[in-house]
Amino acid sequence: MGRRTYSLNVARGAASEMQNNLWAYVIPPVAAVANLILSGVLSLVWGAYADADTWQTAWRSGLILVCAAAIVATTWAVGRARKIELRFASLLMSSGSCVGLFVLTFRGWTRDSVMVYLIVMACASVLLALTKLMRGNGDDARTGLFGELGERVKELQDIGATTRPRVMDGRIVTDTAMVPGADFGALAKPEVRTAIASALDVPAGGVRMVANRNSPRTGRIEVSPVDMLDNPPAWPGLSAVGGSIADPIRLAVYQTGKPLPLLLPGDPAAGRNAVGVLILLGQSGSGKTEFQLFLAAEARSRRDAEVVYIDARKGKQLPAPFRNSMHLMITDTGEAEDYLANLIPDVSRRADQMGAHGHEQWTAGCPQCPKFKVVIVDEASKFIIEAEEDLVELAESIRSVGIFMLLGVQRATGDRMPTSVRSTTGGAICMGVKDAAEGARVLSEETIASGADPGWKNSKPGALYAEIPGTDPDDWSLPARTFKPDRDAVIGELVAYLTAIGEYVATADQPDTSRDAGEPAAPVPAGEPGEVADDDDDDDPECPPLPIDPECEPDPDPRIPLTVPNRRRIDLTIEPETDQRFTPLQIREIMRQAIVQHRDAGVRQIKPSSFAQVVEVIGEEGLRPPTITKILGEFCEPDRGPLLRKAADRGVYVILDDPAPQPALVGAAT
Repeated sequence: MGRRTYSLNVARGAASEMQNNLWAYVIPPVAAVANLILSGVLSLVWGAYADADTWQTAWRSGLILVCAAAIVATTWAVGRARKIELRFASLLMSSGSCVGLFVLTFRGWTRDSVMVYLIVMACASVLLALTKLMRGNGDDARTGLFGELGERVKELQDIGATTRPRVMDGRIVTDTAMVPGADFGALAKPEVRTAIASALDVPAGGVRMVANRNSPRTGRIEVSPVDMLDNPPAWPGLSAVGGSIADPIRLAVYQTGKPLPLLLPGDPAAGRNAVGVLILLGQSGSGKTEFQLFLAAEARSRRDAEVVYIDARKGKQLPAPFRNSMHLMITDTGEAEDYLANLIPDVSRRADQMGAHGHEQWTAGCPQCPKFKVVIVDEASKFIIEAEEDLVELAESIRSVGIFMLLGVQRATGDRMPTSVRSTTGGAICMGVKDAAEGARVLSEETIASGADPGWKNSKPGALYAEIPGTDPDDWSLPARTFKPDRDAVIGELVAYLTAIGEYVATADQPDTSRDAGEPAAPVPAGEPGEVADDDDDDDPECPPLPIDPECEPDPDPRIPLTVPNRRRIDLTIEPETDQRFTPLQIREIMRQAIVQHRDAGVRQIKPSSFAQVVEVIGEEGLRPPTITKILGEFCEPDRGPLLRKAADRGVYVILDDPAPQPALVGAAT
């Protein structure tokens, strides 16, 4: 079977070479005949039959020797990219022609010398032709997409055709078709991708082979010249504050700059299943904890979500404002086990509740459906092993009842992640691990074969590969990275929102720290600045109370927190109309109202990043970062409020107390 296949390859290669490279077989014998004619001419005017003295013969022969040496050396040098057999055949051809030219020029023509030359050159031409024909599939002389690389990587010899390379999202992309009988999967071997990356001088993980799921012969080769994950983008703010959990959660961006959406509920109209149980794999220092905190904050900022955060190992080390923001924060192992066990009967109750009004699964906007429950379990290996059967049952049933569970683990070996649990999960996210083999425990074979290699350990915190519903399977092997960690900003914005809607209550263990941008100010009792209220002041006999002025209303009770007036706010989470364009006046009015909302929520300082929701409404083309900074500077001017004041820190603005509205922004240019 092997010989037959080889013979077919030889025949196919010979036909391909003769069809596409005919001149490669015609030129050597023609060049040999032309060299013979040249030697005859030189012998008459310079050599054996010319009336030349010793000095003339010496310099003429020296010139021909120098030219011959240059030809032989050039032949050997340019054949470096070829296989050694073809290189020697070419060297023999050029050497024979140079020796024949010298001998026939200065020795003269005889029958024997001409016959020896013709025999040598004929053998060299045949040897050269056979060397090229015996190439299996005959692509040696073809200048494929990767040029000389086709000689060093055997698998590239099966490439039949490629489209013209095109630039797409910062990548070089070309569609590839293999010759009949070849498999595109041969290009997905790690050594092939590494060789391509080395030849093109790009990062090792910058080469992807995306196979066509409908044809084994075709696929797409993608090359990323620059690793865009070295510097993660800045966190743009919570993606949909006050919106629905059915809206996409923006937690990361792909290497191409495209956002990576996380869609938790299912959507039958779009053919998308709910995630259910999601595995988050990543070793210590890979950014796993920050990912879980960002996800919890995003889910908690949605109006129809209930968030439960379980961390029995180091949950008490998390910031107090974050722990107070969760609907339920569990830091005890026994309590966590009891809660996970009680989720099973909760599935039945939720199914009965939704089935009673005709819903087969959790539906966004349904007032009769319970809130979508998000359960995040950090360091979940202990619970997976001890409650394997419970987790398998949950993974098989929670998708349709509006429950999402994230299981964060550092290792996915069989002793920590049983196959029964791994096979029932709805998706996987793999952050930095030891090597690609470790990532292959949760990622699919197709993703690893396409070039996914999460073996960067903890050198790139936040970098990940994601296999989740709602994303293109071709993007599963495309690396992504979470936004630049800014835990204080995330928690501060979440606390500000929860305070505005009256769902945040600080506990006694929360320290009284300075208010950062986005963190709401706590109510301050009446009295002098910095004065501490004393409950026993009224009982001090040495300090009798002052007489009451009947024309002056009594001061408010310092024990009663100050309330925020219920002012009209605009909904910044709505999508703009199709092709809607905002005028400079409208943009400034929207930003003014956004600042008022922040002030009403107790926020005292803002930054340009605080207007991420406004950018989503207006669009990045209409509201770029320099424009935001310019508008914030306008709000600091006395003749336009002022609404803000620049703080000592660069890029930070202090919100002033309830300035008079200034409609004097007409005509301002963006």
